[in-house]
Order: sequence, then C-alpha cells, then structure tokens
Amino acid sequence: MVKREGIGAKLTRAFVLQVMAISAAVFAGIYVTNTIVQDSLVQEALDSEARHYWKLFDTNPTQNLPDTSNLRGYIAIGEDYSKVPTTLVQYVPGSHRIEYDGTQPILHITDHRGARLFLLFASDQVSDLAFYFGILPLSLALLLIYGLSYFAYRLTHRAVSPIIQMADYFERFDFEGDRSPTLNLEPIRASADTEVAAMIDAIGRFESRLERFIERERIFTRDASHELRTPIAVFKGSLDLLERKSEQFAQEQEIFSRMRRTVQDMESLIETLLLLAREDELQIPDSGQIMNEAIGESVERLRPLAEKNNNTIHFIDGAKLEVQAPERVVQILVTNLVRNSINYTKGGTVNVSVNETSVRVIDTGIGMTPEDLKSAFEPFFRAETGRDMSSGHGLGLSIVKRLARQFQWTISAESTPEQGTSVIVSFNES
Repeated sequence: MVKREGIGAKLTRAFVLQVMAISAAVFAGIYVTNTIVQDSLVQEALDSEARHYWKLFDTNPTQNLPDTSNLRGYIAIGEDYSKVPTTLVQYVPGSHRIEYDGTQPILHITDHRGARLFLLFASDQVSDLAFYFGILPLSLALLLIYGLSYFAYRLTHRAVSPIIQMADYFERFDFEGDRSPTLNLEPIRASADTEVAAMIDAIGRFESRLERFIERERIFTRDASHELRTPIAVFKGSLDLLERKSEQFAQEQEIFSRMRRTVQDMESLIETLLLLAREDELQIPDSGQIMNEAIGESVERLRPLAEKNNNTIHFIDGAKLEVQAPERVVQILVTNLVRNSINYTKGGTVNVSVNETSVRVIDTGIGMTPEDLKSAFEPFFRAETGRDMSSGHGLGLSIVKRLARQFQWTISAESTPEQGTSVIVSFNES
C-alpha cells in the first residue's frame, strides 16, 4: 500500500519552502545591497574624487589634498614618498581594503603624470549607512513576511483542520472489529465550515442507508431461514417414515441415502445462515475453550460423505486448540472446509490437523489454478474444473471467510491443479 502524504504535512512543507524561498531572496537582497553600497558606489565615489583632484592639480600643482573626517589624501611626486605613510607605499594602483591604525579603510591609488595619489577612505560610516538603510529594513521586512506567512499558514491549517480530523477519525475507526459501526462526527461539526458540514451530512445519510440495507439483509436471512426450517422438518419426518415402511431394496436405499444427505446439508446451511444473521447476538465466551473434541465430531459426521466419494479422511489431533469463540461457530467453519475438500476429491485423502493455534485441512483433490484460488472464498464461486464434481451452492468457503472476518481470524490457502488444496485457519488473533 502506497503511503500517501497528508494535507497537514503538505501545508507544513509548503510553509517551510515558502519561508526558505523568502529568506533566500532577502539574504540575496542584503548581499547585493551591501555589495552595491560598499563596493560599487564607494569605488565610483573615490574614482570621481581622484579625477577631480587631478583636474585641480593640473591647474595648480600646490592644490591642497583632500582632508575630511572620512577622506584623507597623500601624494608622491616622482620618487619622493616622504609625505606618504610608510604603510601605504607598498600598495599598487587600484582599490584595497587595508589594516590602518586599528581600522579597515579603503585605499584608492591612482597615477597621473609621474605623480601618485593615495586616497584613504574611512568606510565605517558607509557600512553603518548600508546597515541602517539597507540591511536593517530588509531584515525587518523579512520578519514581517515571516509573521504574515505564519499567520496565513495558521489560517489555512485551521480551515482544513476538520478534514484532517475526519481523516484521522476514519483511520482509527475499527470497521472490522465493531459489529455495529456507528460514526460520531458531531464533535468535528462544531469547528467545520459549510463544505465539511455538507460532507458530514452526506456521510450520515449514507451511513443510515447502509444500516437499513444491513438490517434488511439480516431480517430477510433470518426470516427465510426460519421459514425453510418447517418444510425441511416435514421432509425429514416423511423421509424417516418412508425408510421405516420401505422394504429397503438396494436401489431405494441409495435414493433414501441421497435424500437424507441433501436434507442434512440443507439443515446445516440454514443453521449457518441463521447464525450469521444473528451475528450481533452471538455470545463470545469470557475465556478460551478447547475445540479439539468439537472439531473431531465435525469430521466424524462427514466421514460417510467422504467414504461415498471413496475418500479416506483422517483427523490428526496434534495439540490442544483453545479458541475464544462459540463452539458451534468453530464446528460450522470446520464442517464447511472439510465438506468442500470432500466434494472436490474423488478416491483421495482428506487430512484435518489441529495444533495450538490453527486448523489445517489438506486434500488430494483436483486443486485450483491461481486465478480460481483468488475467487475461491467469494459467494457462489465454483471452479470450472470442479463443476461436475459438486452439487453444492458455492457458499461453503464464503461462509468460512465471513466467520473468520467476524472473529478476526486469518485464512491462508495454497492449491496446485491435479494435486490438491491446503487451507489454514489461524485463531491466534482471537
């Protein structure tokens, strides 16, 4: 099963990506601002100062050098560097950030007609200006965007919160274990908007309709089974009377035997349908019960049917099997499994083995293809290769599946055509 990402996780991821993108953009803006102000603009200003000084110098070689709080100039005529601080002499023309008297000014050097001009610019104030008018506003804007983004995230999360609550509720709800599943979405409705409330109403209507369908099916199954009991009982009584009065010729014995097996099958089917129709009324024991004897009795009742098909049936009582379920439920489950194996095995073997946690039924019958095995537990399914071997209705394995699902047991089956089938019912989850 593919693990899907929830809405909440998607919103959180979108918010984080948005914050990261905004942060990257703002930091890029800060870097660009700092670069433009401190490098490009300062460089352009110093170039302009140098050109202006050289213009004045050409007119008046004794022109005073720049001397302000931020800019100081030094000049060397020819090879005379006596008026230039020794620290500055080593640098070549161009712009340099240097260490000078405990500060980091920008040194701008230009040459003109045999003279060299040294402009020493204190960039601290420029850095302060860049911070106050560039970095600080952008940082405040970043914080504001963070706040607005988080506020929008919270509003969006609150808007979809009822949907997330519904998804969590459905994920935790035990549809299989609860025999009368009733959804309670009213607490979610309190914080739901119009669309979510409409969804809750629609789910409620669907739930009511589904309950009516289930109840109608249960009532029909129960009533139909009750109504069928009477004619079956009459038929069985008439059969007993005929057997007592008949001279019991061999041909008549075979007819009566076939009729009695049919009656017994119908009785078993009706009892099973009644049991399933009253699934909500089943009384589950407080503790486990040993099922070995009950399973053995079910196998023995089917021995005549196995012998009729020239089959050998074995009951292997390997270990005590304790199951927390009504004994009759386990008997019906085993009976349907064993009868199915007998019906599809001719002149072979059917083994029923019991261990501490499971029951296994193995036959040497016709087996099933992988495609047939996938549908074997569906109602009214009968494999094409076995349609001439069984006169059943295709409900046996479907009943087994329904009982196992109701009591949270697990079923596994393996089959090979022309070799046989193995079915295991594990009760360890009960």
